[in-house]
Amino acid sequence: MSLFQIILLSCVSTLIVTGHKSCSRNANIMKSIQYQLKLVEENDGKCDCTGISSGPDKVAFMAKNSDSLKNLPSKAVVVFNTVITNLGNGYDSSNGIFTAPSNGVYVFSWTILCLHGKEFYNQLILNENIIAKNFASSVNVADNASGSQNVILEIKKNDRVFIRIQERRTGQYMYGDGWSTFSGYKLYNL
Repeated sequence: MSLFQIILLSCVSTLIVTGHKSCSRNANIMKSIQYQLKLVEENDGKCDCTGISSGPDKVAFMAKNSDSLKNLPSKAVVVFNTVITNLGNGYDSSNGIFTAPSNGVYVFSWTILCLHGKEFYNQLILNENIIAKNFASSVNVADNASGSQNVILEIKKNDRVFIRIQERRTGQYMYGDGWSTFSGYKLYNL
């Protein structure tokens, strides 16, 4: 007799002994037990009780710039070319675009550090729609300055998210060497 059969027999016996007074509750318990046993069987008898998702549902990325960016034109995509983490392979460091590998609620964050006396107008874009803006300016400031932004979005598989220069503006100077970053992760499935 397999472990599955022993557990199932034990559960059925318990349900019979408790009587018919709570049949609907017992039916729900039985369904839950059957589902959990199916998961154990599919994982060769191993139980993953961590609650951490795996496979295509595990999505997180973090990228930074190796070099500073200067005088980016209006509507240019800001490419964070050095990938630190890319679970789910959604971020493309060649073009700066994150493509969602699955539906879900995602969190995105980015920080721009600009040089003293310069500015860097930028925005987060979802499929060509402006979602949020960020402005880093050290004009009339005695030192460098940074701007950061966080966004929570409900997005679908293959939606594209990226940072670009605001229309009719120039990205004058953004520090590289890890000072400017773009990151995101999947909060939960939809």
